[in-house]
Amino acid sequence: MRLQAWQVGLDIQAGFARAIAVQRRRHGWQLRHWWQHPLPDFTLREGILHETAPLIAILSFWRKTLPARLSLRISLPAQRIMQQRMVAPDARMQDPARSAFIFSHAAKQFPLGVEHLVMDYRADPCGDNQIVVTAARQQEIMQWMECLAQAQLFPEVIELTPCALQVAAHAARLPGDALLIHPLDDALLWASPHSLPFQFGLFDSTQARADAALSDLIRSQYRAGALCATESYYSGENPPSGMQCWSPLSAINQLSAPLPANPGDFAPAVGLALRPVDC
Repeated sequence: MRLQAWQVGLDIQAGFARAIAVQRRRHGWQLRHWWQHPLPDFTLREGILHETAPLIAILSFWRKTLPARLSLRISLPAQRIMQQRMVAPDARMQDPARSAFIFSHAAKQFPLGVEHLVMDYRADPCGDNQIVVTAARQQEIMQWMECLAQAQLFPEVIELTPCALQVAAHAARLPGDALLIHPLDDALLWASPHSLPFQFGLFDSTQARADAALSDLIRSQYRAGALCATESYYSGENPPSGMQCWSPLSAINQLSAPLPANPGDFAPAVGLALRPVDC
């Protein structure tokens, strides 16, 4: 039986680039590779890519350690993602007219015109006839793609970091009603439970450390917070009060040493690696 290509999740944050590679085997997912590398200061600031030359050099060296054939998935920094809610159009409206109507209406709420944005939407599973529209700046996506291409990296999937976190949590069999909290290198990201309406938010590191009731604060910001479990799940060391640690590597069936010292750092990368390609 021909082996499937490695599925590689690449997560680039302000301080580090991290990657996880998995391969589907007879008895489940096998960890084939993990990698992390510190990034020079100011490579990424508030989710915006600034100094590309050092990053391209780092990624080019890493690319040489990977097989020629792979399925690469990357995430967009949560800081640069915009979201709006709107009432869903008449259910009788079909694509492509439906999507065009949604994007045109939502774009009026964003700071840029529709021609400068890449947008997607999903229905709110709470059944209140609402949809959530997510947008990213087209110019920034192109900057990421050009940077990666110079390192001979060509993503098949571009995903949001909080969505990647949800994929990892679901694969690790975390409760479907548990809020997810992930410490980034320069902020704290929270994401909605993987079975509840999608929403995410960010706290700066100082604010996160100063708030003793962080879990309650996050729950108050989440519009479906009343449906969440009491305990939240934290992918990092030394979780704040009311949160439980979890390892994203528990989503992978076959592991072999050496493993990362801090597996939680790789939660978005694991989610990206395990995410299926869009049909």
